[in-house]
Amino acid sequence: MKKLFYLFTLFTICLNAQIINLKILDLSDNLPLYDADVYFKNSTKNFVSDMKGKVVVDLNNVSQTDELIVSKKDYQDAIINVSELKSEMIIKLERVSEIELKEAFVTNLKAEDVLQKVYDNYDKNFNIEQYYFLVNFQQDLLFNNNERDFIDADLQFKFKRGDLKIKSKGIVNNEIKSGREPNSNILLIYYLESIYLKEKYIKQFVYLLKEKKYEESNLSLTKYGDSFVYEVTIKTKSRDVFLTIDKDTFAVVEFYWETTIPETKYSENEFLREAKVVYKYRPHNGNWVLKETSAIWNTTYEKDDEKTDLDMNFSIIVNDYNTQSFSEFNKSVNEKMDIRKSFK
Repeated sequence: MKKLFYLFTLFTICLNAQIINLKILDLSDNLPLYDADVYFKNSTKNFVSDMKGKVVVDLNNVSQTDELIVSKKDYQDAIINVSELKSEMIIKLERVSEIELKEAFVTNLKAEDVLQKVYDNYDKNFNIEQYYFLVNFQQDLLFNNNERDFIDADLQFKFKRGDLKIKSKGIVNNEIKSGREPNSNILLIYYLESIYLKEKYIKQFVYLLKEKKYEESNLSLTKYGDSFVYEVTIKTKSRDVFLTIDKDTFAVVEFYWETTIPETKYSENEFLREAKVVYKYRPHNGNWVLKETSAIWNTTYEKDDEKTDLDMNFSIIVNDYNTQSFSEFNKSVNEKMDIRKSFK
């Protein structure tokens, strides 16, 4: 199907500035679209719409002959020539038709078959290691709802299987320190090592499905950009799992899991109140490139009859990526310790 876009300009003067303000809406009801991907056909810059559908796009170093693409799962893409962009624009996306999805969803595969193919093709599709990622990183720790440690920094990440290298400019965008040292097991590397999902997660979910160790599972189809994608959901007694998977390559497009049983005993003195992990990828030149990842880990520690609540939130948003390192990020960050200590 030909891609459609619906465009209304608030200003008719052609764009001269390097910054444009977009608002992404649903065509049918004019409601804002959150988490829509905004990127370029040839540039590696990445932008994402907020809860109000708004996104600020930086055109610096973007060619006037390039194309801006607005993409969101369940919707048709909007494609606009950079030379036609205005300083303020509203873009309306049309939902993918149910008829198109029904015609494409002809398969004898079950959810466990799809996940097995994800597992079998995972290494071929895992292209993260070739890139340096320029990211905005935020870590927020809250103790007993009254003491807070927060850091917001722009960093460069380089992933290798089971390893992570971080560099910075040596500065932070924002920081709040309560003066309390966080628990020693708050290590960013443990969370980010999980970006290689194959053995830790995919293998486990294939087993759950094949051995019928779940309460509910479902397989459906939708569209994301040019690609049809499977959606697999798995519900067990303790967690909900959701995956979006490229129909042709079986690459992971989105991965999400969360605990469903509060106050689960995690270790001898630690009780897990809530846990949630999300990895998202976006389309670019036939591949799926890391877009963002986030995690919530809320626990209660008991020691000497004293309880401590610790609420942890991590957020990593990819702004750009390259096969070469970003020269301004040249200061090493110790990824094996609390990341805040690298900025003291």
